[in-house]
Amino acid sequence: MAMRFKTKPIELEAVRNDGQDIPDFIKPRVVSTQEGGSVTIATDEGERVCNLGDYFVLTDAGQVLVRSGAIFEAIFESVA
Repeated sequence: MAMRFKTKPIELEAVRNDGQDIPDFIKPRVVSTQEGGSVTIATDEGERVCNLGDYFVLTDAGQVLVRSGAIFEAIFESVA
């Protein structure tokens, strides 16, 4: 029998990649930077590229992730 689920509310820290500034929580994990603003970082899911408009994410559990801008903005909204 199929069951329905919904996400639990969570709060996290996120910074949109603007091609200018790399957030402090990301700097130790930078593998490389590319022209055009893309940044490759070592995340908890392996190496990921954070393109312009994508988000660098730090969860309350300390995980560092990269999320697509469109997906992130569809799921999360600013709390302050």
